[in-house]
Amino acid sequence: MAPPPVHRIRLQHVRCLLATATHGNMKAAAEALSITQPAVTKIIKELEDVVGQPLVQRLRHGVCLTPAGERFARHARQGVSALEDALLSVDAPEAGPVRLGVLPTLAVGWVHDVLVAWRGRGMAGAVQVVTGRNSELLTQLQRGELDVVLGRLAEPDRMMALRFEPLWAEPMVAAMAPDHPLAPAPGRGWGEWRDWRGPVVLPLPGTGIRQAADAFVATLDWPHPHPQALETLVVPIARQMALQDGAVWFSPLSTVREDLASGLLVGRALPGAATEAVGMFTQAVPVPAGARAAALCEVVRDAGLAWRHRCQEQLAALGAPTSQV
Repeated sequence: MAPPPVHRIRLQHVRCLLATATHGNMKAAAEALSITQPAVTKIIKELEDVVGQPLVQRLRHGVCLTPAGERFARHARQGVSALEDALLSVDAPEAGPVRLGVLPTLAVGWVHDVLVAWRGRGMAGAVQVVTGRNSELLTQLQRGELDVVLGRLAEPDRMMALRFEPLWAEPMVAAMAPDHPLAPAPGRGWGEWRDWRGPVVLPLPGTGIRQAADAFVATLDWPHPHPQALETLVVPIARQMALQDGAVWFSPLSTVREDLASGLLVGRALPGAATEAVGMFTQAVPVPAGARAAALCEVVRDAGLAWRHRCQEQLAALGAPTSQV
């Protein structure tokens, strides 16, 4: 059989397929590409017509790639990466480092994966990593002081002139030392938590993750304010309080995922707690000559997908529905 004519395949075909594979949902893929969902459906159908077989399989709650689609996507990613390298090879050197803003409560492991993948692509030049509250980082991004921000979905008035690409939904967990009196046990409910008056670690007030923690704490009828509460976004301090001082640490799952996986901490997913959308912020109308920043965005998407799968595995290990992630 003659191979399909390559000249009929456009870059938009490839971008739609890869976005659909990344998000597992055509609506989310459309939002990531800033086009409509019917447009994504039409573009993928065009690609399937060129290839001559289905590439996407419709599921009850989303879509996934067929085996042919997986093979196509694997080679297409290599082609997109090669195209990016070609563009970078002729691009004028960019002055200054690539500037990445990250919430302190987002997974250090995820950021590490991003930086390792970045260097793995042979990218040269310095990378600056800046931490701060969501509102602070988004303001810096709006001013052009940052190129990319890894954060949580913000209120609409905080996102003027910004574009948000969701990567996963972040559930809250309560983490503690394995020998903690409230440590998870088979069949154990939440009743004994009502009498807990020991130390707790909560996110700072005014943050989305604090609102999710407060929604659960309100069901326990704990005193307000809690007599032994520490409010912080500094992960090393919170971890030390949990390990050495017997604190219950209310944290986003990805922040403690590696500690839970290693057994350093144990945890329970909070029942009924709201989830926070975690993703990547960029300028809605990006400044020109941002080839390295654009390449960093691709690295963030790939690392985010891998991290989402790891969080799904960890959430399943905690006995919670993975649909939250």
